[in-house]
Amino acid sequence: MNLLFNIMDLNELLHDFYVITGIRIVIFDDEFHEIASYPKEQSTYCSLIRADSFAESNCILSDKKACQICKKQQHLHTYTCHAGLTESVTPINAGGIIIGYIMFGQVSQARLTKSLWLKTYPDLAKYNINLDDLYSIYKKRPVISEEIISSAARTMEISASYLYLSRKITLCENSLPLLINTFISDNIKETLTVSVLCKHFSLSKSMLYQVSAQYFGMGIAKHIRYIRLQKALILLSDTNKPIYEVANDIGMYDYNYFSKIFKKHTGLTPKVFRNKYSN
Repeated sequence: MNLLFNIMDLNELLHDFYVITGIRIVIFDDEFHEIASYPKEQSTYCSLIRADSFAESNCILSDKKACQICKKQQHLHTYTCHAGLTESVTPINAGGIIIGYIMFGQVSQARLTKSLWLKTYPDLAKYNINLDDLYSIYKKRPVISEEIISSAARTMEISASYLYLSRKITLCENSLPLLINTFISDNIKETLTVSVLCKHFSLSKSMLYQVSAQYFGMGIAKHIRYIRLQKALILLSDTNKPIYEVANDIGMYDYNYFSKIFKKHTGLTPKVFRNKYSN
């Protein structure tokens, strides 16, 4: 995907996050390539592990798998990597298009340090690494409480939103995912099917499915429904339109179906949502 960004702005944000939290942070693009990081160097513990090529490939695979889970869930994902450290990743979401990820990691949780080492040891033993040296480094690692990790993760989520809303990182205007999103939004009241999109963009069905999975993190039909429901959230909270008109305005002309899908998406009926969040 063609991304536009100012590397100095990204580095400044990552530097500020590190100064506040003391945790290393990285920005990846949608294909899991590193764009920026602070500090640039891996921790001593991770550097020793990555000295083994097999271990390094597993580190990269662990990061990629975490990003894939994050994409599927569409929100923050905190986990334990294959080397026993806590990491967290959140998507950079551009109006429903996942254009990248922010990840922090290489953190030891205070209350899990000893148990995690014992659990991780058998996996580390298969690498060509001096485990005595590694354990010596492990014991000296600073430990961070679960509360601080949770707070840092929420701060990282806010940073991800800030990056896109402030246009520190954004999509080129002619990128296919953005064009598809714009077309769906502009024609939200119309019948939107795979065939309609394929014809408009001269795409095969397999290519459309591939683009949707890669950039939206879901099937194209589900993504269309997602955009419709996001529009419904705005209309319900910002207007006094009757709920059946809101349903019509987003292309869901069956009121009962709209109510059912809306509740499944938000956990609330449209009426309850409006009463709770209407401006």
